Amino acid sequence: MNAKLQPVEDGTLRAQITRQLHAMITGGHFAPGERLTETALANQLHVSRAPLREAIRELVDRGVLISQPYKGLFVRSVSVTDLRELYSMRTELEQFAFRLAWDKRTPEACADLQRRYDALIAVHAQNDQAMAIELETNFHSWIYDVSGHSLLQSHWQRLVPLVQIYLSLHHRMHGAQGEFGHMTTEYLKIATGDDLAAMQVHIGEHMKQGLDMVIAAVPEA
Repeated sequence: MNAKLQPVEDGTLRAQITRQLHAMITGGHFAPGERLTETALANQLHVSRAPLREAIRELVDRGVLISQPYKGLFVRSVSVTDLRELYSMRTELEQFAFRLAWDKRTPEACADLQRRYDALIAVHAQNDQAMAIELETNFHSWIYDVSGHSLLQSHWQRLVPLVQIYLSLHHRMHGAQGEFGHMTTEYLKIATGDDLAAMQVHIGEHMKQGLDMVIAAVPEA
C-alpha cells in the first residue's frame, strides 16, 4: 500500500477518522477483504483507541467494514452474487424513482443535477478516486432526493456502501472516463429530457454495462 494515513488533528476525532478511513477504502488503498488492525490504524492516525473504535463502529454500521468475532476487522468484500443482487435491486429502485419523480423535475431540480454532474467531471480531472466516488454517488442520489419518497430514500441509503465499493472496483479497473464517463453524460441528458421510456431503458443499459465490467474484477468470477 503506497498511500499512508495522515495524523489526525484535534477536534471531532471520530468524524475525521471515519472520513479518512472511508476515503482510504473507496479510494482503493484498502482492498475488499483486507484485514485491518486497531493497533496499526491507531499508530498511523496518531489517535487513541477510543475515537478509533467509535469510527470503526460507525463504518461497521454502514456496512463498509465487517467485524468478525475471533477473526478480526475486515474491509467489506463483494462476490459475484453481491454484485448481481446490487444490479437488480438498484435498477428496479432507480427506474421506480424516475417514474415517481418524473413530473417533479422542476428547472431548479434539473439545474441541481447539472451542478452535481459538473462537480463530478471536475474532480475526475484531479484523479481523486475517493472524492469521485462520493460525487458519483451524489449524482445518482439526485432522483431519490427529487422523489420526496422517504422509504425509497432509506432503501437507497442502505445500498450506498455496496454501491461505493462497486464503484471503487470499477474505477481501479477502468478509471472514471471512457465509455463509463460517456454513459454518465448520456444519463444527464436523458434525465433532464422529456422521454421517460428512454430513461428507463438507459438505466438498465447503464447498470448492466457497469456490472459486466466490474464482475471481471471479482476473484470468483
